[in-house]
Amino acid sequence: MRAYLLVLLIPSIALLFLPYTYGVSPWATVLGVLAEGWVDFPRALLGGPFFLSIPIVLAQTSVLLKRPFSKGERATCRLLAYAALAAGLAVLALVFGSEEFSKGGYILLLSFIWGIPCAAAVWMMILSARKLSPEAATTVMLRAAWLPNAVLCAIAFWDVWQIGAYLAAFTIVLYTVEITLSMRGKRQTLSTPLVIPS
Repeated sequence: MRAYLLVLLIPSIALLFLPYTYGVSPWATVLGVLAEGWVDFPRALLGGPFFLSIPIVLAQTSVLLKRPFSKGERATCRLLAYAALAAGLAVLALVFGSEEFSKGGYILLLSFIWGIPCAAAVWMMILSARKLSPEAATTVMLRAAWLPNAVLCAIAFWDVWQIGAYLAAFTIVLYTVEITLSMRGKRQTLSTPLVIPS
């Protein structure tokens, strides 16, 4: 079953290099910063968190091979997860500071679109760290941190989706299901009564 889950993660890697909207891929947004500097920085903040899919695949592979994570690996994954959440927060800060969106309810809507998944992600990250094994908690943390930015981009650009966006939508569903199964599986394990043989 875990091998199938690993295969299902391939679209999350492919979407990094495929057009998401307006012919731009997450990879192109990161390259744009190198070429254009600050002008393309907001787009890179939107595209950058999608690259969490790479450590997610690596973490899932380690789980599949039953290789425990070192403390350094867990710390690196945690740092990457919080950096992805910070990128989304920076995007909101830039939007709040722009004159174009200073009027109307768009900012409030954007805040809810990103804020609710972000709050849920932080909650899942804290809860998973308490209740799951270090390896399972690490994979849940990475997936949870990937989701808010992906949800924000999926909704903000829904009318101009390209192939990368469809792969992102598939990955949103997949990560949500995997997080739910991880958390539910542990809860069922904890609630199973201990049977002492006579």
